[in-house]
Amino acid sequence: MRRKALHKTLEDIAYDIGVSYNYLLNIENGHQGDKASFILMIKIAKAYQINIDEFYHQECLYQKEKGVLKDYD
Repeated sequence: MRRKALHKTLEDIAYDIGVSYNYLLNIENGHQGDKASFILMIKIAKAYQINIDEFYHQECLYQKEKGVLKDYD
């Protein structure tokens, strides 16, 4: 949702951070996030114009929803 609010395509963001379209698509869909480096997460947060703390918080909430994290508040 954030990317769309910025009027950016997956191709735009992928190019900006130096990854392939498919890799970024997998991250957005939750299929690669656990394998992405911290540096890449910082690049993604910057491209989406959010700070890394908020990015981390949103990821933790998402992982809690999926049942991966049990004790995140």
